[in-house]
Amino acid sequence: MSSKKKEIIDLPALGLRERNKMDKLTRIRSAALELFQAKGYEATTTKEIAEKADVAIGTVFMYANDKRDLLFLIFNDALDVVVDNAFSSIDSRKPLSTQAFEVFSHFYAAFHKQVLLARLLLRELVFFSEGKQAAQYMENRRRIIAQLERMTQDAILKKTIGANGDVTRIANVFFFLYSGEVRLWLSDETPNLQKGLASLKASFALLGHGLGEQPVRPPGKRAIKP
Repeated sequence: MSSKKKEIIDLPALGLRERNKMDKLTRIRSAALELFQAKGYEATTTKEIAEKADVAIGTVFMYANDKRDLLFLIFNDALDVVVDNAFSSIDSRKPLSTQAFEVFSHFYAAFHKQVLLARLLLRELVFFSEGKQAAQYMENRRRIIAQLERMTQDAILKKTIGANGDVTRIANVFFFLYSGEVRLWLSDETPNLQKGLASLKASFALLGHGLGEQPVRPPGKRAIKP
């Protein structure tokens, strides 16, 4: 009787150089976050961040073009996780506007934990297309729009919305409505999470109504004719 040996694939461990790079990146991110919170974004300098992280100023500029780029360095990886989590729990049985609301509620929850930095992030987003961290942020936004497009296309196919228009335009409208709502919410002196979510939900419901949104019926259940 022959026995089969299990093949074991050893993944190569990070080399010393890669580990050093990751360590420096972590220290720079942590230093920027700590100083932005303690001193404020405007008062903090890249020199102070380098000193706090115990790296040369040139090392900081290997990862970020400027202080604005450092702000996105803090948020980008976290936003990756938020996007993944937001779209992993979509319930396609719900109306499109409700699905979109539940997606963006993840962003509200994340921003509520870091209100001051979230305000800065959204402020600095205007025309943010250059810098070492720009590509990752823009990819995150592309992922969000693409997922909204798929949700919209699914709603059209299921005839739960009356619109048969451009799915990209509809997805963009949801995204732009969220962008305005989240800025309005964060502009409050002390943003209330539940109040902000209630406003977002009402605005999305209004958009859903404009799209001719229909209640989603459970499979096999017939509509009751008047």
